[in-house]
Amino acid sequence: MNQIDLNLLRTFDALMQERSVTKAAELLGRTQSATSHSLSRLRHIFKDELFSRDSGVMEPTPRAKELAAVLTRALSDIRQVVERHLNFEPASTFRNFRIGLSDSSAVTILPSLIQNFSAQAPNATLNVLHTREAEVLDLLKSKQIECAVLGNFSLKSDQITVVQLSTHKMVCAGWKGNGLLDDFTQERYLSSPHLQISADGKADGVADIVLRGLGLKRKVVATIPHYLVAPWIIKDTPLITVFGDNFIFAVSEETETKIVPAPFPLPDVRVSMIYERGLEADAGHAWLRSLIIATTEVQRALKEAAYGRLNISGGRQSQQ
Repeated sequence: MNQIDLNLLRTFDALMQERSVTKAAELLGRTQSATSHSLSRLRHIFKDELFSRDSGVMEPTPRAKELAAVLTRALSDIRQVVERHLNFEPASTFRNFRIGLSDSSAVTILPSLIQNFSAQAPNATLNVLHTREAEVLDLLKSKQIECAVLGNFSLKSDQITVVQLSTHKMVCAGWKGNGLLDDFTQERYLSSPHLQISADGKADGVADIVLRGLGLKRKVVATIPHYLVAPWIIKDTPLITVFGDNFIFAVSEETETKIVPAPFPLPDVRVSMIYERGLEADAGHAWLRSLIIATTEVQRALKEAAYGRLNISGGRQSQQ
């Protein structure tokens, strides 16, 4: 223990996060040479390589993973205790914040969130991890993220707090040249080829589940994991897709996308913020949560404007 100081452990934590000596040095505000020297000391102390090169990327060894399971959480706990007892000032903090977002959440809130974050905390950094629901609890527990923003989050745990941020209607989208959209009935919906947007590329969508309950089935031609490319894929095609109307303000006019109401009832999309209850007293985390909530308010205004720009009825009815 006499050979180990806190900065060595911080170096190890940064290397686990970045998997690069150069990036770890930038994160720590140190030189690459100093960070390499610290890594050599860590290897000597723990009698293990800790990281090995694989296709140009530093991969942790089994012993490094074992150490990280304890040290990452311990460092996070130390950081929280220290910052909790200091006056948190966004304008002067150098803190690194980590949040998890699904693809749809990233498209809709990330531009405004980063803009507001950098304006209020110019010296801080924000790391964003692509996150799926099944990963959230483990990522929060291991401190790889401090909170997550996801749609239709359903997992239960006594260790987390779930705050509903907004509710959005499900809508259908297709190329404006698709004549079937002019009078979009259930029959036309079922006879159309569909593009499904799914985080894992294979799970049934909300529409499939609802249709199955009605004894019906749609024809899915392809499944993609990203929302942002969907309008470009359906352009000049008869393809139809379904997504929450929180996404419509991000739809470019160049895609010639037409948005229409679903011809049968679909459940709303509930967007929630999820975090560990133990972080509620953390002043920095409270600031981050308030920033996310404020960004959600901006998103509502952008969605309202998009309803007018795309000439869609029912915009105000969808705001909650």
